[in-house]
Amino acid sequence: MLPLLRVEAIKLRRSLALLVTLACPLMVVLLVFGVTLKQTGPSAFKPATWTMLWGAVTAVWSYFMLPLYIALITCLVNGAEHRNQAWRLMLTLPIQRGQLYLAKFLTAWLLVGAASLLLAALVALAIAILGIAGYPTVEAFAGGAAFAMLKIPLACLPVLVIQHAISWRFPSVVPPLAMGMIATMGIVQIGSSQYWVFYPWSYTLMAVRGGMAELQQHALLLAMGLGATLYLVSALWLCRRESA
Repeated sequence: MLPLLRVEAIKLRRSLALLVTLACPLMVVLLVFGVTLKQTGPSAFKPATWTMLWGAVTAVWSYFMLPLYIALITCLVNGAEHRNQAWRLMLTLPIQRGQLYLAKFLTAWLLVGAASLLLAALVALAIAILGIAGYPTVEAFAGGAAFAMLKIPLACLPVLVIQHAISWRFPSVVPPLAMGMIATMGIVQIGSSQYWVFYPWSYTLMAVRGGMAELQQHALLLAMGLGATLYLVSALWLCRRESA
């Protein structure tokens, strides 16, 4: 598995995946801080304002940017083989289809984790540049932000599996990107209703921004269980289908 992950890392250098991983968190931070500056001016950044800004950043990331980022990054991870017609070459190597499927999934999953941690780092940098004081300690912010960001890669597992399966199956980027955009539009309505448990795209929002700790834990456990189930089903179906 490690050689396969190294191969995927080499492919990433030749794609836009790393640039997208940097650009998406940066766009969210610039949007939230820019809108706040435009609406209220520098006077809005008072002590303890960082909690409001952090909440706004995580909400925008969970509501809007993360689902689109997952759709795009899975397309990029699987796109090298689709674009260069290299699937047959990869599958003639002494590796199993399931191993390649897992390697590409882990690559996308690690990129999601890196983007989430980068989001927290950019928020901390923006707070430092603007000189927002009043939060208890740097360690308190770093600990809380890191804990929230570590939950995101787990909470988005079902969405990542779905998008990975679609981008693996279809050579065109249209189906996975369309799926990501359409599903994102449903988060606002379904994610704030009692039916959020039936909508995997709302799990990240509930795990990070849920009102109660029990609700956040429930969303996280639900996401991990459904994500593992969907991965096994998709891997068995896609790999058997292609070998038949």
